[in-house]
Amino acid sequence: MATGGLAAAWAIGPDFRRLWLAQAFSSFGEYLFAGTSTVWVATRLFPDSPRLPAFVGAVILAESVPRIVVGPIAGVYADRWRARKTMIVNDCLRAGLFVALLLLGLSGTAASAEMFVVLLICICLSATSAQFFNPSRAAVMQLVVPEDRRVDAASMSMLSLTGVAVLASAAGPAVFALFGAAVAVSVCIATYAISGIMTVLVRDRYHPQGRAVGRFRHDFSDGLRVAWRAPMLRVVLVGACFYGVSLGINNSVLALFGLKSLDLAPSHYGVLAMMFPLGNMIGAAVGGRFVKGLGIGRAYLLALTALGVGYAGYACAGRLSTACVLMLVCGAVFSIYIMCQGSLLQSAVPEGYMGRISAVLGPLVSMTSAVSTLFASQVLAFAGTRGIVAGDGGRLDPYRLLIMFGAAFLLIGGGAMYFVRRGARKDELSSPVSVADAR
Repeated sequence: MATGGLAAAWAIGPDFRRLWLAQAFSSFGEYLFAGTSTVWVATRLFPDSPRLPAFVGAVILAESVPRIVVGPIAGVYADRWRARKTMIVNDCLRAGLFVALLLLGLSGTAASAEMFVVLLICICLSATSAQFFNPSRAAVMQLVVPEDRRVDAASMSMLSLTGVAVLASAAGPAVFALFGAAVAVSVCIATYAISGIMTVLVRDRYHPQGRAVGRFRHDFSDGLRVAWRAPMLRVVLVGACFYGVSLGINNSVLALFGLKSLDLAPSHYGVLAMMFPLGNMIGAAVGGRFVKGLGIGRAYLLALTALGVGYAGYACAGRLSTACVLMLVCGAVFSIYIMCQGSLLQSAVPEGYMGRISAVLGPLVSMTSAVSTLFASQVLAFAGTRGIVAGDGGRLDPYRLLIMFGAAFLLIGGGAMYFVRRGARKDELSSPVSVADAR
């Protein structure tokens, strides 16, 4: 059945396949360079520096800040400009950035500090460009994919993104170690070039109506009003906030719980770490039928709630086998959650508003995640001052309690969204909300 769903998505049409390939190749370039840049800084630029953690943190910050700061701004302009042309221009810009980085790296004249600054600028500008590319792709995809094929398209996109993330994250450091920075950067250039070619081949007939044309502040606030007044879009926004809290906590303590609380050897932890992306792929492959049978709205709420139950179970796990099974399940459920979120956006966002509304979700998750990460670090610091040992595996282990706290937010979020959704008409799950009604 999963194969049938993917086949149905592939049969949507040549323009969908080209957009799918453009997304896959551009994402491959992003993930590959993310893995490469960290290894580059750690092994070539500052291998023996006592400030290495700060340098790596700067790399992560350079990639994260554009999502929060530029994302909402880019959404407005993505709605103003021709989406297909915006995709092509940003692929060209990213390829050009990496060509400049390649030439500078090959010259061998830049000192480590200078090369690091150039690397940060390239990461930041590339991430900024992605904030324009992604909502533009979503706007074109909304017009390309028929309403009855959106779940199939979301399933196929999630499957490809998961596979790309796993492959590129592993390939980046490997290519860098085997062949050097020049080859790794050249691969990135090739991926953006192929993405641009695929987008050029998409027929230039998909132009959303009602694009933003007024002052920036008016257009931005108009997008927020539409997002909040449409019941199903409120569901997505609320869900993103609750998920962001859990994400920030898990980013801080999920790995530490496995290594310290479960006392896993690095090799055993590697097996555990593989379970979540493996679950992603399974969920993307088979989740489409589940979503269609249950309905997108119900599946979305159920997935968010089940994710909370899964993380709570993981926090209570005492053995590697149990933890692996739970991480596999959480990965599969997360795929369904993302598939439903994408389908809800495609169905509920009025034409011409996709850029602004989709660009709000990323910063919203990033901000709530950052706040919860800070909260988790403060809780761990406070526990340390009180003599409470994190990672002892006991019932009051701070790592365990923090994971359960994040899981509780997902459970609360599922309940809260149920009440938000009560006012929505049942057919709103598959019918776009008019701009007039949303306002």
